[in-house]
Amino acid sequence: MYNNRVDLKGNLTREPEYKDIKGTKLLTFRIAVNESIGKDKEETTYIDVEAWRNHSDYAEAVGLKKGDRVHVTGRIKPNTWTDKETGANREKLSVAAQTFSKVYKPASRPVSKPAAVQTNEEVTF
Repeated sequence: MYNNRVDLKGNLTREPEYKDIKGTKLLTFRIAVNESIGKDKEETTYIDVEAWRNHSDYAEAVGLKKGDRVHVTGRIKPNTWTDKETGANREKLSVAAQTFSKVYKPASRPVSKPAAVQTNEEVTF
């Protein structure tokens, strides 16, 4: 048996789109996934993501927006259609999200220097 599963972390490249398809909620967004390739080289892959039903509610609740980092797990899904202008069959791959979450950056805390300790004791070595 084959396993069609992806696990991605990336940043939204545009605002998420919320749709209603015959009473079912659909959320679509695109993420940019960066990967280091050798020394001082980076490759970016852009991936379309579809998230249905509860995922749409979650995205609205957390205020998902362009630039946010997300963690997506799901499966690769082919989308096919016929080009209206040329009549040619078209296909593109996207990810059907099974789970996804917004990745929060840790809160930055100011680094404070420890207070100097004064002592009158003499230290010998």
